[in-house]
Amino acid sequence: AHFSKYIAGDLDGEKLEEMYSEAHEKIREDPEHQLAEKKGVTHTRGEPGQITSSDGTEHARNKKITLEQRRAKVAAKIAAAQAKLLEADEAEEDE
Repeated sequence: AHFSKYIAGDLDGEKLEEMYSEAHEKIREDPEHQLAEKKGVTHTRGEPGQITSSDGTEHARNKKITLEQRRAKVAAKIAAAQAKLLEADEAEEDE
């Protein structure tokens, strides 16, 4: 499971060792770090929680809620579950 992509790519221990030795040789030939070119992608925020990139992709970001909001949300879920149980209990008594 962990190395399935290596197996699918037909990489075994010897090939991995060879791959890393070649990489180290290239680094020794030119040890200066080459900065990659920036893509020039900008991000704009639209509707709350929506971010649109200049390359056309859209992302949703959740806004953090306060402790009071979380507690109210939990209380609403508990109340809904209790109401559902009461309805089921009343329906069972009616039968």
